[in-house]
Amino acid sequence: NHKMVCLALTLATTAMATAMATAGRHNIVFLIDESTDGRTYRPDFEPMHLTNIRKLTSEPATVQFDTHYVSAPVCAASRASIWSGRYPHQIKHLQKGTNMVVDGAWNNFEGLPSNYSEKISDVLAAQGYDVMLSGKTDWTAGGHSLANRLEAWTMYVQFPYNASLGGFYEEIGMCTGNGTVNGGDVPNQGGYYSGDWKEVNATTEWILDRGAEQVAAGDAATPFFAYQGMDIVHPAYFTNNYWFDKVNQSAVTVPEWKPLDAMHPCDYQASMLKGCLPTDGADTAFAYSKDRRRRVRSIYYAMILEFDSMVGKYMDTLDKAGVADNTVLIVTSDHGDMNMEHQQFYKMVQYEASARVPLIIRLPPGSPAVGSPFVTLPTSHVDLFPTIMDLASVPAANRPTVLQGESLAPLLGPKAARRESPRKRAFNVIQFHGCDIAMSWFSIVDGTYKYTIFGSGKQHPPQLFNLLTDPGENTDISQSEPATIARLDALLKTVVDYPSVATDVATYNHASLADWVKSTPTWKTVVATQRWKASFDVDTNASIAAIEHYLAAPPQITKCRSAAVWPPPSVV
Repeated sequence: NHKMVCLALTLATTAMATAMATAGRHNIVFLIDESTDGRTYRPDFEPMHLTNIRKLTSEPATVQFDTHYVSAPVCAASRASIWSGRYPHQIKHLQKGTNMVVDGAWNNFEGLPSNYSEKISDVLAAQGYDVMLSGKTDWTAGGHSLANRLEAWTMYVQFPYNASLGGFYEEIGMCTGNGTVNGGDVPNQGGYYSGDWKEVNATTEWILDRGAEQVAAGDAATPFFAYQGMDIVHPAYFTNNYWFDKVNQSAVTVPEWKPLDAMHPCDYQASMLKGCLPTDGADTAFAYSKDRRRRVRSIYYAMILEFDSMVGKYMDTLDKAGVADNTVLIVTSDHGDMNMEHQQFYKMVQYEASARVPLIIRLPPGSPAVGSPFVTLPTSHVDLFPTIMDLASVPAANRPTVLQGESLAPLLGPKAARRESPRKRAFNVIQFHGCDIAMSWFSIVDGTYKYTIFGSGKQHPPQLFNLLTDPGENTDISQSEPATIARLDALLKTVVDYPSVATDVATYNHASLADWVKSTPTWKTVVATQRWKASFDVDTNASIAAIEHYLAAPPQITKCRSAAVWPPPSVV
C-alpha cells in the first residue's frame, strides 16, 4: 500500500545517504547569484524577511558566515578566483585575441584560460562526480563587451569633464533613475529574470533524475555536483509588485551623501564614471531625493527576495528527490552592490556593500549540530575551493597544487571537533583594477578594521575604517591610527606586492589599449560610440586627444582627480 511504499523509499534513501556519507562523497549544490550585499542576509535585517534563507539557517547543521568577502568585486575576476582558488593577481593567462601574457584577472575581460582544467568542477568530475553547470559561468578570459574592456584600459586616461554636466561617465541612467516595478501580484517566472527561472527548473529536474538514480543504485550511488549561476540580483533595478510589496519600506534606510567636494578623489571619480552625478537642472532634485533612493533600494531588496524563492525551489527539490540527507547546499554571491551608498551603485569599490557577500553552507540534515551557526571570523571566496574539496573528501594528491585559501571545514563541525584556533589567516584581501574606477586599489579586512591602499600607495594617503564603530565607512581614521596602518600594511604585503601589481596593471592597460588602437583603423569612430557616447559627444576631439596623449607617454599610475572641471580652467 501507499504507506509501505513511502516507508520503503525512506529506508532506501536513508541507507543510500548513510553509505555515501561513510565514503565521504556528499552531493553538493552550489548557488551563486549576482550583486548581493552580505549584510542583507543577517537575521536582524528589517527591510525584508528571507523565508527560505531563514529556514536554511535555522537548521542545526547550517553555518552562516557573516563577514565573508570577495577577492575582487566584479563578475569575471570574482568567479575566476572562486573556481581556481587563486587571488586575481595569481591568475596568469593569455589575452584573447592578442596572446599577450596577462598576469592577473584584472577586469571583466580577463580571467581563466579557456583550457583551464583545474576548476572545482573539473576536479570533482575526475573524482567520479556527475557534474551539472548551468546559468552564468563568466570565469573565462575574453568575455564581456568592447565597451567594458575599453573602460578598464582607459583607467588612467585624463578625459575632459565638467561635473555640472554629469562629468565623464560610462554608465547611463541606472544610478540616477527610479528603477522599474512592473504590475502583477504573482511570482513572475516569465518576467525579467525568466532566464534564471528556466535554469532553476532545468537544474532541479536534473537533480530529481540524479536522486532517482542514487536511490536505485544504493551503495553504488554516484554523487553529483550541481551549480547554477544567476543573473539576479544584477542591476538594472527591476522587479514586480509581488516582490516589491513584500519589502518593509518603512524600514529601508537611505544613507547620507557627502558633498562632492568632501568625497575621496577616487570615490568622486567612481561616482562620476558610474553616472551618479546628476547634471545641473531639473533632474538634480529628483536624483538626490531620498524617496527616489529609498524606492531603488527597495527594488534591490525585492530582487533578493525573488532569489530567495529560487533557493527555496532547490531546497524543496532536494527533499523531493530524497537526497537532502546527503547533500551539502552552498549559497553565496559573486560580489555586492553599492545600492545608493556613497553616491554609487554597482560594485567595483572597496566598501562593504560592494565587497562583502553572503555565504551559507548547510551540511546534510542529520549531521551533528555545528559549533558556531553564525561565524564572524573573516572568510574569503578563495576559501571556497579547498572547502568543497574537503566536503567531497578529495585526496590532497588530486587537488590543484596551488590553492591560496583555507578550508572552512573546521568551522562546519560540532564544537568539540573544531580546532582551538580555527583560522591561520585571520584577515581577507580584496582588490580591483577594472572599469568604473580611476585607480587600482587593495584592501585588507581583519574583522575590526578595513585598510585600503590606492595605486602603488604613493598617489593618495591610505584609508582606514573601524567597521565595528563605523559600519557605514564614513569616517577615515588613518591619520590617528599609525600603528594599525603599519600592522595591516605588513599583512597586506604578505599576500600581494601591491606596488608591483598596481604598476603591472598600468602597463597592461597601456599595452592593451595601444594594441587595440593599432589593430582598429577606425578606432576614433568606434571608441566614440560606446556606452560613454554622451560624454564623448560633449567634446569628441578633446576626448580623442586625451587618449592620444596617454598613449604617447610611458605607462604610469595617475592620481584620482577631484576637480569639478577638467582640465582646470587655469591650465586651459
